[in-house]
Formats: sequence, structure tokens, C-alpha cells
Amino acid sequence: MSGQGSSSSDTVVRIEVYLDDGTEAVRVLTAPPFRFQLDTAELAEGAHTVRLVRIDAAGGRRERRIPFTVQHESAVEVRGLEPGATVSGRIDVDVVAPAAPPPPAARPSGPPNWLYVLATIIVLGGIWVFFMVVPIYSHVVSPPEASGGGSTAQAAGPPVDQALLKAGDTLYSSDCAACHKPTGEGMPPTFPALAGNSFLSDASAVVKKVYEGGGAMPSHPSYTTEDLAAVATYIRNTWGNSFGGVSVADAASAEPKASSPASTPATGTATSTATSPATGTATSTATSPATGTATSTSTSTATATPAGQAAGAGTQAMMSAGKTLYDSDCASCHQPNGAGIPPTFPALAGNAFLSDATAVVQRIFDGKGTMPAHPSYTAKDLAAVATYVRNAFGNSYGAVTLQEASQAAPKAGQ
Repeated sequence: MSGQGSSSSDTVVRIEVYLDDGTEAVRVLTAPPFRFQLDTAELAEGAHTVRLVRIDAAGGRRERRIPFTVQHESAVEVRGLEPGATVSGRIDVDVVAPAAPPPPAARPSGPPNWLYVLATIIVLGGIWVFFMVVPIYSHVVSPPEASGGGSTAQAAGPPVDQALLKAGDTLYSSDCAACHKPTGEGMPPTFPALAGNSFLSDASAVVKKVYEGGGAMPSHPSYTTEDLAAVATYIRNTWGNSFGGVSVADAASAEPKASSPASTPATGTATSTATSPATGTATSTATSPATGTATSTSTSTATATPAGQAAGAGTQAMMSAGKTLYDSDCASCHQPNGAGIPPTFPALAGNAFLSDATAVVQRIFDGKGTMPAHPSYTAKDLAAVATYVRNAFGNSYGAVTLQEASQAAPKAGQ
């Protein structure tokens, strides 16, 4: 999630500071003003480089390198033993502590101390000027400072409605966890962490982001204000977060375009009837996702479509049903056009893996890696969505029958 009012490519996720050729950042700056202290006393004398990497919410990276030189005052001055000298026998060596001024002949020939101060000012001033010319917006999506999350200091927020919190858990697990992970750690930079994310402190911005989406974040136009309040309450008060609850009235104020519980009752029912993708018709009845429960019944009356059939009324109905499932459950990761978000979510357009119908069905049902499982899918659902992804986005791998789906995923219901 990211703040409103800027495109994802301009939204700063974080700024990483590296020294020389180091691969681990010595500082991670997550919110303006972007400032850090460079202690040159810890560096060896000689040439060094500060490397600054700016990362935006779309994963873009911009880098700048600033070279500088470190020269320390000697801890002691030594007379009678020169570096690299060849000696024998006993040698008188005089050691002069820093507090005792060394003889004029032994004074270091390097630049005066004020030049070091000036060099430090130039380096830090260059960093400041660099980030002054980069657009910085009021909302910066920042991952947590520590992997455990919740390290950001948070003021006590509004009371948390436990019913909304529980309903938000269900919605998050269904619609958000595949990208932001069940632990809230996300998959930065594409899907930022929610644990300890200061963006969540703005309840209105969170509600709008959930409803409207932006960048890699899909929109949720079917969410009611009750749904928005539930999922916003959940992510603001889980994984160590304590930003406070979000009421239905708050959600309605932040996103008036969303339907209200009055027009979509939390305990009412919504009924939809669609042609089964493979064999018959299915009717499902469900209550509002925020507070109710869901039940479904299905009947099948036709016979399975012949394997490999890529045209005809049966396949067209299956494609239509598969597209509905894909748009609901898959498009947020693999994108509506099948382009995916590589390497986390591979493209489906032209993907040779789809040529194996059995493997496709099993991957949809069982999941793997960042691909979530879909244990609630019936064989009809599996046949429908597998047929769709195998024949959409320019693909032409053929239809998947109900029988093939049942054999590939015998644990799936009919």
C-alpha cells in the first residue's frame, strides 16, 4: 500500500546508504527528512565512496555515488624509526603523545583540520541537495526498521471493534495475504510490508487505497463500507500495529463511492446463478463478507466437454466462468492482461507451463511458493479457470474438461 496523491513510480519506499563496495546498507532512511550521520573516525584512511540508492514503490531504483577521502591525525608521533627503514642493533625511539606538540620537523604535511570539516560539509550538503531535487510526497511507504515489525512508535488510536477485526481477518486472508503475506511482511518493493508501516496511521488513506487500488495494488470496488472498515481495522491492529479501529462511518466518509451496509445488508443475502464451466449450472448464496457466513449449492446436468475442445458453446461458457474466477482471485497478482509481476508472479501470456493441463490444475488447487492454494475450488472451478488461462492472453492450449480436472485434483469437490 502507498499514500494517495502520487504515482507509484514517484513514491519513495526507502533510501539505502552504502559505503564503498559494501552489499549491506549501513543506513536505511524511511521517512523525510532524509538525514544520517557519517562518522569518518570509523573509516580507514584513503579513498571512500558513499553510495545512495533511492527505491520507489514500483521497484524503480536510482543511484548516486559520492567519492571522498579520509585522513586521520596520527595517534602518536614517532622519531628515530622511519617507516620502511632497515635497522640493526639498539635504536632510540621517541614517541610523542598527541597532547605534546611534535617538533616542527616532524609535523604532518597533510592539509589542516579545517579542510576535513569542509569536506564533511560538502559530502553531507551534496546528499541534501540530491534529495531536495527528488519529488518527496507527504506519504512515504516505509518497510519496518526491524523484521519483527511494530518497531515504529504508535500513539493509541480509536477503539477497536472486535467484530470488525475478526471480519477483516477473513477478508485479508482471502484477498490480501497472497501479496502482503499472512505475516504482514509483504514482498518489497512490489508489495510493501504492513507490519510497522507508518502509512497505516492515516485511516482515510488506507480505506481509499483498499477501495481504489494503485500501482500493483488491485482495487476492490465490490467492498462495502463495512468491508472497508473491517479490513482497515485488521491491518492497522495486527502484526504489532496499534493504529486503532476504523468505524463504518469513518469508511463511508473516506470512500463515499462504496456501497453502505444499508444498501448491502451485512446479514442479507446475495444470489447469483451462472452456467457451470464444465457441465451444468451452479447457484450460490452468500452473506456480506464482513460479518456473515457463506453457503453454496451446485447441480450439474450436462456431460463433460471432450478433451482438447477449444471452441463451441460449452467451451465459451467455461471461458466466461473461468474469467470471472480469474478476475476475482488471480488478476491482482498475474494482472488482468496476464503479464504478471515477474519474478514473483510470472506472466501467463505465452507461458509454456500451461501446455500441461494436469500440472496447471494441480498448481491452482495446491498452490506453491507465492502461489496460494485454492482448496475451496470444485473440479468445475478448476476446469474453468484452467481453460481460461490456457486460452486467454493469446494462448491456445485447449480446454480442460471436468473429468481431467477431477483426475488431476481428486480432493476437489464436484
